[in-house]
Amino acid sequence: MTEALCPDCGCEVGELHELYCLKERCPFCEGQLASCGCMKSVLQLSQEEQEVVDAYEDDSEDPLKSIVQRWEKALQQKGRIPYLP
Repeated sequence: MTEALCPDCGCEVGELHELYCLKERCPFCEGQLASCGCMKSVLQLSQEEQEVVDAYEDDSEDPLKSIVQRWEKALQQKGRIPYLP
């Protein structure tokens, strides 16, 4: 039986997951978006930026906030992958 809703974020088949849902696939590598390393390579992060991302303390403040915004823009431009069971 096919699941009509994502078991993590509840989106319907064909809809986009809530951003960073554990079931969302990365449009760059098709791995799990929440754990792939594409952010670092796609955004070509500096060593300092990579350390900020690795620490991931508060994404509501810079410098992490601006890095996350750049990543979200890159995901939108590439085309996020809708939920498919």
